[in-house]
Amino acid sequence: MSYTTQTLDALYSTGHWLLAQERHRDALSVFRTMLLVDARDERGWLGLATCHEKLEEMAKAIELCRLAVSACAPNAVRVAIARARMHRALGAHDDARDAYEEALALADAANEDELAAMISQEAPAS
Repeated sequence: MSYTTQTLDALYSTGHWLLAQERHRDALSVFRTMLLVDARDERGWLGLATCHEKLEEMAKAIELCRLAVSACAPNAVRVAIARARMHRALGAHDDARDAYEEALALADAANEDELAAMISQEAPAS
């Protein structure tokens, strides 16, 4: 295991622990640091978006998920799913449908069959 991988894993664990403690602002710093170490690691983006979602900053959370797809594609399936769920929670059904479609395309490109099946079940019918 490389030094970078160990660092990312430690940061991710710390960020999740902070989220569990409802220390969302502290977790923001940890997940930002993850992006400095490796912006292609989807977990950092997802953690950062989750923090903003918990802080009721949905527009920031959604935009971070959009940026993550650019930084991590095709390995950004989970952030695309998170974005779809946020849109759905806000009642933005067209945006949710589009995000689910993007998530499904990413899952197919990354050969993530289990995630693709989950997306197909969760996504609203077109």
